[in-house]
Amino acid sequence: MRKLLPLVLLGLLPTLVSAGVYKWVDADGTVHFSDVPQDGAEKVHVPPPQTYTPAQLPPITPRSEAPPVPAEYTAFTLATPASDENIWDNAGAITVNFSVEPPLKTGRGHKLVVLLDGQPQPPVQTPAAILENVDRGSHSLQGQIVDSRDAVLMSSETITVHMHRESVLAPNRAQPTPPPKPK
Repeated sequence: MRKLLPLVLLGLLPTLVSAGVYKWVDADGTVHFSDVPQDGAEKVHVPPPQTYTPAQLPPITPRSEAPPVPAEYTAFTLATPASDENIWDNAGAITVNFSVEPPLKTGRGHKLVVLLDGQPQPPVQTPAAILENVDRGSHSLQGQIVDSRDAVLMSSETITVHMHRESVLAPNRAQPTPPPKPK
């Protein structure tokens, strides 16, 4: 029965739509409108509803590539440490310095992020960062300039550095003597 009722109503829909509208005034002077004729009611002409057919839009063709982003920085390099540098620090600290041209636009929310072995470190707003407690061994370093939404604007080259820390297995091992500088 529940499935039959919607079908019956759907079948009556055209007759309900084509039904007329009637207007009458009662003894109190109130005007009434109905789709059921009453004694003394007059049929009201209702114009067909307005319809709108939109103009055909041109087909949308997606861009094959993103529009070029204007370069905000002309140079971004990792100044220190140097590539393949050996760093001797028992605390495991690496000081990373960048060269940025023009200077970092912190007023626009730009920040520097250091990637240590591909993992982002906390962002800084100066061209220098200190990485702490870096394990001994070889590590890759890279810098990125990011905007306020953390979108990468520019990346530096990736370098490898070698962290040396005193070991509890060999606590008295001497550090190698650096080679003499040529005169």
